[in-house]
Amino acid sequence: MIFEARYRVLFNTLLAGSAGVEDGLVQADSPFCGSRRFGMCYVESRSDSSGASRMASVGTTLEIVDFAHVQDGRIFITSKGRERFRILNIVRDRPVMIAEVEELEEDEAAGEEVAGLAREVADLLRSTIRLNVKLNNIDASEDQLEPEELAGLGARDLSYWIASFFSDIKVLQQSLLEEDSTVKRLNREKEILSDTVRYYSATVALKSLSSSGGPAGAGDKVPDDK
Repeated sequence: MIFEARYRVLFNTLLAGSAGVEDGLVQADSPFCGSRRFGMCYVESRSDSSGASRMASVGTTLEIVDFAHVQDGRIFITSKGRERFRILNIVRDRPVMIAEVEELEEDEAAGEEVAGLAREVADLLRSTIRLNVKLNNIDASEDQLEPEELAGLGARDLSYWIASFFSDIKVLQQSLLEEDSTVKRLNREKEILSDTVRYYSATVALKSLSSSGGPAGAGDKVPDDK
């Protein structure tokens, strides 16, 4: 959701030429006019007394694939990551940051080995989803239990898509983004998801045991032989 004035100018400029754009906010002389692309970097706020924040040097180029204006001037956008970049130089930081960047290459392995690893990680995520649904009594549709991305994405894109599930741990997401190797990224996700599946499986088993009253005979009075 975009509501700050400077960002409304930016996004209307990026969306120039599209239906529904506020033409009065478009900067026609901008080199990014109508490009639909912008960069995003993770910013980590410090907890010390300085209150300073640190911006990661590696980020993602996003492309706007859909948007909607609402009457109060806000813009809702849907974007998709296209490629990674590294910041080389900050050109300016006001009113919005503009930087010189370089696109980062991906070390993509090919062959049955990486395909097999991708299938293994996909199966672990599939198990994680189903265990989470069972543990929390979530009413989930088949599309939620079996996202099409699990079978439809290649190894590289799958590794990035799976990283999106770790949104509660931004530092981990950033670390996965900065990894140049698809295989190494998938292996890290395999380790994380394996631990998650073990934890959820144990928790589900304990919950089931508790709801059934424990093992046979547990908690019951022992019959008196007298």
